[in-house]
Amino acid sequence: MSDAADRKMFKTPGTALIVRGVLAIVFGLLIIALPSATAFVVIVMFGVFAIIDGITSVAHYFYDPAGRSRWTIVGGLISIAAGILAIAWPGITAAAVGVLIGLWALVLGLSQIVLSLAARNFVSNWGIWFLTGLITTVFGIFVLVNPGLGFLSLVWMLAGFAMVTGLLLIASGIGLRKLAHTEPLYGH
Repeated sequence: MSDAADRKMFKTPGTALIVRGVLAIVFGLLIIALPSATAFVVIVMFGVFAIIDGITSVAHYFYDPAGRSRWTIVGGLISIAAGILAIAWPGITAAAVGVLIGLWALVLGLSQIVLSLAARNFVSNWGIWFLTGLITTVFGIFVLVNPGLGFLSLVWMLAGFAMVTGLLLIASGIGLRKLAHTEPLYGH
């Protein structure tokens, strides 16, 4: 994509959230469509999803000067790192997939909660954003507390989590797009 196309795509913070939401739903549907996929395929799918999700967050940070928040880039960098680790070491990752996904979701969810709270004075639907972070955090804790879950159970939970989070991200993005011509977000 050209720089002009990138800037147009991420003209509002809502666009980045909608892209992330669509990607999350596609990720969840791919998992459901391929229930007999091996651990390797699911790990690679997770890695690709996490990297694209992270790149989208980082791009939003750089293309939205008025709405910059450190938490946007923190969540993006965590997602990119988790995705790279999953793809680079799928064998090791398969043994620790629950821990990796749990930690990723926990940190990402906490960063989304902090970001939503920071935006609550500027974004009327910050509660949906907060709920997205809360669900992500609870999912992360659940996976970390129950590492002995069967792999198939973890796969189904991941698919459900991705689709619910995707819908919430899309709802948040639609709400934020309405703010495209108002005051800069986050008070900067």
